[in-house]
This record gives sequence, C-alpha cells and structure tokens, in this order.
Amino acid sequence: MGKERGRRKLMLRLPEFRRALVDQASEALGEIFEAYDLAVDALDRFRRQHPRPQMLINEYEQVCREIEQEVVVYCTKD
Repeated sequence: MGKERGRRKLMLRLPEFRRALVDQASEALGEIFEAYDLAVDALDRFRRQHPRPQMLINEYEQVCREIEQEVVVYCTKD
C-alpha cells in the first residue's frame, strides 16, 4: 500500500516523469516509493505540530528532495 501511495505522491510532485513512474515496477524503486510515502507523511505531521519542530521539518524536507532527485536519476538513466 505504501508503495502505491508513494508512487502517486511522486507522480504529483514530478509530473514530467508521471508516465515513466507508471511503467516502473522494480523492487528497488518500490522501496523508494515506500520511503517517500513515509517521509512525506512524517513531514506533514511535523508541519501540523505546535510548536513546529523546525529542525525536523528541515531534515524531512531534505530527505524528500533527495528521494525526488534519486527518482529523477532513475527515470532518466539509459
């Protein structure tokens, strides 16, 4: 379930790679999708907390960006 949620979130975040993400079914990429789903969910929770844990927000924003970059590299290789 987390894999598909992560894939859909990445498809929204990276619309130029939507078609490539639909066609990808490798186990490694599935793990990346799941990690992205967990990271985005955690980031959303941190953003809703009061007081806001800014250090955690910054850290998880960076994690999400790194995963997005990894997916772009994966989709553009070949």
